[in-house]
Amino acid sequence: MKGSKKSIKRVSIMLMAMFALCAGYLIKIISVDRSEMMVNSYNPRINSSDNTIKRGDIRDIDGYVFAYSEYTENGYVRKYNDAVTSCQVVGYTGAGKYGIEASENFTLQNIDNELFQRLRSFLKGTEVQGDNVYLTIDKDLQDIASNLMGTNKGAVVVEEVSTGRVLCMVSKPQFDPQTVADDWDSLKDDENSPLLNRASQGLYTPGSVFKIVTTVSALRNMTNVYDFSVDCEGEADFNDKVIHCFNNKAHGTENIIDAFANSCNVFFSEISTQIGAEALRETADEMLFNQGITFDLSVSVPSVQLNSSSTESELVETSIGQGKTMVTPLFMASIAQTIANNGVMMKPYIIDHVENYDGITVDTTIPETYANILTSDECAKLKEMMIEVVNRGTGYNANSDYFQVAGKTGTAENPSGNDHLWFVGFAPADNPQYAVSVVLENGDGSANASVIARKMLYNAINRDELN
Repeated sequence: MKGSKKSIKRVSIMLMAMFALCAGYLIKIISVDRSEMMVNSYNPRINSSDNTIKRGDIRDIDGYVFAYSEYTENGYVRKYNDAVTSCQVVGYTGAGKYGIEASENFTLQNIDNELFQRLRSFLKGTEVQGDNVYLTIDKDLQDIASNLMGTNKGAVVVEEVSTGRVLCMVSKPQFDPQTVADDWDSLKDDENSPLLNRASQGLYTPGSVFKIVTTVSALRNMTNVYDFSVDCEGEADFNDKVIHCFNNKAHGTENIIDAFANSCNVFFSEISTQIGAEALRETADEMLFNQGITFDLSVSVPSVQLNSSSTESELVETSIGQGKTMVTPLFMASIAQTIANNGVMMKPYIIDHVENYDGITVDTTIPETYANILTSDECAKLKEMMIEVVNRGTGYNANSDYFQVAGKTGTAENPSGNDHLWFVGFAPADNPQYAVSVVLENGDGSANASVIARKMLYNAINRDELN
């Protein structure tokens, strides 16, 4: 009898534990995984729609209509209006859903004041309409960025410093949202991956733009960082790795300010051996590497793979943005935005507000702080160095006659082709308004990342003249 009571007690405890686990998992699904599951392409609900509802529009910040629904004898058909330069943001329907069409699917199908709309439709024959989604992006900026990139693959992101709102997010190559269903077989098999949003999902070796992180780590871990200097002869040996400066240029004696401006690989490799792998990894983690940022569209996570067992070769490669380090253009735009915003990273967003059928705003995105990842003193020092990059260093092509640009260039080695070209920065340096990130895959000389960044900053600052 006594043994039976013990057995019953054990079974009861086991059942309660299993119930608690199930309840916990259910809570996780509801509170954490709900949004991702709702827009997952494997969710059959995302492709189901009520044919009596006119799906809401997708519009830019000024009201330009990218996507709308038109009634035909076969029901409502989705139409896209000159949306090619914004295709990865707007997305598509007809072959599944993607982009805003997927992430805001249930908003676009939501019937505000349904009883009234249904009654009005019955009495007056009006349409029953879902809510309209207004994006933060500016179509004019999208067109300008796409034109500046030419035939180059890559991405351009422009982010407002004080709020985190994304005014431009262009990814190339592009596709026509209107013909996705007809072109599906060729699009999904295209080796250039036009369906990939390179701005938020594309993972790239950062090259020298990662020296921003290495510099922060040096500021945090070296008391004599401004006294530290290296005699650069164009290359240097580190264990079993030879590090070269661009074109093997010998920079001579460099301190951290000179080395940052000239993007001296030898200096940053040497200073990384003073910092150490664990400290550099810690700084990267504090700057949200290996964690990333949340966004209204699908994002990839930036990564740094250093640890206590990393070799010197792995350390020096990482310090100059090579090796296994990977970033997205959106993440690097947010890093630039944070420096410009005195260490406060704003949560990036691309949905401005939602309006109902009657033009009444029913939801608005409120800018919010995402993380404090840098001190104001660190930002002041980084800003000083980034100005030097533009005024006398590798970023001279970003120099503007209208305002001071602060930035960092990068040339990322690519084993399968030409190097990837980077520029990240912000302007005006004395009162930053916009941050920019540009990456050109396999740069062939037909476009310059620094020039694109300068022109995008100019047009963002003067965007009122575009509209």
